[in-house]
Amino acid sequence: MASKAGIFPIEFLAPDAALHPQHNPQTATPGLPVKAAEIIYAGVMVGYDPANSQACSADPTMAATSKVIGIALATVDNRTGSKGDLKVSPRAGIVKVKSDGNLTAAHLYTQVRVVDDHTVGVPAGTDADRPAGLLVGLDGASAWILILPESAKRGPLTVTLTSTNGTFAAAADLAAVKVEGEKVGDDVRAMHAALVTLGLLAPAA
Repeated sequence: MASKAGIFPIEFLAPDAALHPQHNPQTATPGLPVKAAEIIYAGVMVGYDPANSQACSADPTMAATSKVIGIALATVDNRTGSKGDLKVSPRAGIVKVKSDGNLTAAHLYTQVRVVDDHTVGVPAGTDADRPAGLLVGLDGASAWILILPESAKRGPLTVTLTSTNGTFAAAADLAAVKVEGEKVGDDVRAMHAALVTLGLLAPAA
């Protein structure tokens, strides 16, 4: 759940020039529509759900179709508004956020997951993961992550398969068929989880 603890300090490693300085600049009110009854604090990660065309504070329970697209530069308080009453225009790039304490050098240049709106951690490799960005540096209790929607790819991943492609010829082999079928099911689930982690499939809703 998003921490909603207040404004979080912004600290960028990138130059001042923003990668995404403004969204929908051709409109009278540029930016992305903020979810109804939502507050996005300055300095926190912003998730965008294209299926519902709305932005929110990054959260591990946000819609499966959502992705982290940047950091909020200013607080947007839409707690008393409907969707789109207020807009947010997050900035992408390399940004310093909080680590949950489990990230190590072994996780560098791999994707990290959203723990709350300003904290990242090690992915579980399941449909519940909401990727935050690519870990590019560790700094004490903080992590530098690259938030660059659609450009920072994940992987590669290793998937260990357990099915054996056995052959069964007699009724006595039914028990073996059952065991092999269960292994195939496990393999399919493992491959699905890997594809989700790589960003090739959307997580289950």
